[in-house]
Amino acid sequence: MSTYPIEIATARDGTMHAEVSIFRNFAPWVGLQLSGQLASVEPATVDAQGERHPWLPVLDKHGAVWWIPATSWSKPNSRYLSEMHRSFGTFSVELGPYRSLVIDAVANELDRAHAQEYLDDFRDELVWLAIGKPTGALGEVGSDYSRDLVDALGEFAQAAGRVLEHPAQEIREVTALAPPSRLRPNAETFRSVMRRPGARLYPGRAAQESADVPENRYLRGLVQHCRRVAQSLARSSSRHHGHLAARSAREKARAADLLVTEQIEVDQEIFDNQLADIRRRMDAIANWAVGSVLSRSNEREYRFSVGKKYEGKGGGLFYRNLDGDSQNGGGERFQFSVAQLPEGLHELVREAQSIDKDLTLALMGKASVSSFTTAKGTEGRRATFTKVSAVRPRSPVLERRVATRLQYEREGWHRAISTKERQEYRAEANTALIRASQFDVRAQEGAMASAALDAIGSALGRQEASWDRLRVSASSTFPMGMRFVQNPIYAGALAAFHKVVILEQSTGIGGDTLEKLGRINILHASALYERWCLIKIVAVLIEDFGFVPQPDWVEHVVTFSAQASEPRDPGFTIKFTRQYPSLTAQLDVEPVLANGRRPDFRLRFKVAASASDVEANVDLTWGYRPSILGNLAEQHSGLVMDAKFRTRWKQGGLADMLRLLVDAKDYGQDGDRVFILHPAKGAVEHRTSPLVWSRDCDYGQDHPTGHAHGSIQLGADPVSAGASTMNLRRLIALELQEVFPKPEFVQINANGAGQSGREDKKAEICRSNASLCIACGKAHGSIDVTQGKTERGNAKWFYRCSDCGTASMRTPCFGCGTELHKNGLHMTYHLTIADHVANVVCPDCGANF
Repeated sequence: MSTYPIEIATARDGTMHAEVSIFRNFAPWVGLQLSGQLASVEPATVDAQGERHPWLPVLDKHGAVWWIPATSWSKPNSRYLSEMHRSFGTFSVELGPYRSLVIDAVANELDRAHAQEYLDDFRDELVWLAIGKPTGALGEVGSDYSRDLVDALGEFAQAAGRVLEHPAQEIREVTALAPPSRLRPNAETFRSVMRRPGARLYPGRAAQESADVPENRYLRGLVQHCRRVAQSLARSSSRHHGHLAARSAREKARAADLLVTEQIEVDQEIFDNQLADIRRRMDAIANWAVGSVLSRSNEREYRFSVGKKYEGKGGGLFYRNLDGDSQNGGGERFQFSVAQLPEGLHELVREAQSIDKDLTLALMGKASVSSFTTAKGTEGRRATFTKVSAVRPRSPVLERRVATRLQYEREGWHRAISTKERQEYRAEANTALIRASQFDVRAQEGAMASAALDAIGSALGRQEASWDRLRVSASSTFPMGMRFVQNPIYAGALAAFHKVVILEQSTGIGGDTLEKLGRINILHASALYERWCLIKIVAVLIEDFGFVPQPDWVEHVVTFSAQASEPRDPGFTIKFTRQYPSLTAQLDVEPVLANGRRPDFRLRFKVAASASDVEANVDLTWGYRPSILGNLAEQHSGLVMDAKFRTRWKQGGLADMLRLLVDAKDYGQDGDRVFILHPAKGAVEHRTSPLVWSRDCDYGQDHPTGHAHGSIQLGADPVSAGASTMNLRRLIALELQEVFPKPEFVQINANGAGQSGREDKKAEICRSNASLCIACGKAHGSIDVTQGKTERGNAKWFYRCSDCGTASMRTPCFGCGTELHKNGLHMTYHLTIADHVANVVCPDCGANF
């Protein structure tokens, strides 16, 4: 019996669709319960030959009728076998003459043990996050909640142990055999004497001490409760300790690789894909117009280099005539020249020029040249092409890339790193070592807490065994006697338990919660994967980015995960906050969109800087009073994530599913990004990025997607779980960095004299900033941010975390002005050049850096 019902979606043509998951060694049954207009319908499966196979009605324990496929009968098991155990694909179910249900059976290359990994990881992660710091960051063991709860469980174990040393007992009258000299006769004694006169032993009245009293039964129930909690916390802390140790090991291994790197391997597939993209753009220009020889009789050739877009009246592209200006006359009096190309050709040239700033064109056609004056009085020349019959583009970048490819072939697709790259590698290696040491400290604390909880669980287990030997049963009913009030050791045990209960209530993890979590099963794999993805998103927000969830978030998650809700029930929302920088996050679970569609998750961030934030971020010794942040970034709508449980995708299946979510279901209708979460590795068919995530993730990095939609691999595979969760951190960081406002800088005198004083001693310092480190979640202080200038004089900013050393750069694209974030080799989500991975490509215009 699955915990969750299978959701049925209705298409525009009225056809109903449902999806079920098939495990490799498990045969789920699909049951239909019909009501309303379909109550009298007999479902039937329609096979490929068009034959109808009626379903079989069965009754559940409540007398309700369910329909199941009437397939093969198993004589040894005396039951019907599910055909979906051996086959997967699409099953068409006829529901009367006008309705049909299409069941998509998705085969999973997992057995039940692997599916159980998702469930265990979900439970343990939830428990761990619940006992983390109430102030939010990192969920560290040894923090306020976890330390107090461990201490409370330890105190209860000691108090309950003292009771077991001197348990309360009551004397009961029983019938026992005794010699005549010690016999206390009763009615049974006289009957036995009449039957066996002269026997050595006769039954009679005797006293017996018994510990099976209401107080002990209740205390054993408390012991069972606390043992269950201690074991759950111990398992959770042990698993998280393992995760932290694994993250530390990965950071150390990455640092070791970076420190010894002297040459890098160039990915031939990525290089060729990027080279093919440049060729495609040039070929598109060359193939734009094909004229005949006759049509060229009254045309001439124009040769010029292409510049950036002209933003003035009439538009066009700046150009420089390669043949000089003598043919047009008076070229020396013009301060700039603009070419007005046909609309389609203009767009193709703009796209190619974003890659190659030195692009030149040889056009065969007609052009009318005229002069004009701008509003500022600048003289310009405009060449308007009325006809273009042939275009020959020349790209120095393409020529260099072709030559570079030949060189890489000779050198076995390896190249030596430059001095600047070596410095970047060393800096990133140092950051990785710092992160590893931080993980080691947290892992050691986790190991200590896990050991303490194991000891408590073992002590409570021994106590329960002792109560069992005393033949004391467990009860949850509070006794009516006065022993818990009058006896100090019983009163102490009850007081210690009440302390445990208070902490359970404050964390949301208690006996009832653990019991609800225990009812979740693995039969509905898609629903289980959605719950697992939910807890991973919450974990990234809390542990990696330092957000504090609303107090009752555990109750929401447990209720949502453990109960079989109706498909049309509304979802719920978890709100997160950060004190500094002042950020809020809102995670909507199964939100209802304006078109009635319901994606799995929607995450939105918002910056709400206050005066206190700015005060906390500025060194007031400089002698000026800062103002409130006034340049908050334009708010992006949000990030929509839909979980799809697939262990493999058929050819083009992932791309088709993404198009369905974006185009048909319109998940991004409010300007949201749309991403698929799935556990299948190596699902990206056409790789374009040379970074580590290129085979598993698509961050929408290719132009002109602009990170608007894509997919990431997120699975519970113990071997790759760390790298898998890093994919999710990178995706959330993409959305989070979008809302960071630009930092404000102010000029001051180095001697602290404010804006007045000598000009030669002025310096720029960060006045206000609202950003955080995407590696450790620590807020960037004013000293962590420095400002620079691009080649075109635009401002760019450098961030370096004072806690873990993670460095990033925020710069505008020189082509379109889009904000770009260079986050190093590990956290960068932009497209980068195949053989120079530090050089990013703009996701909006495709400009190469």
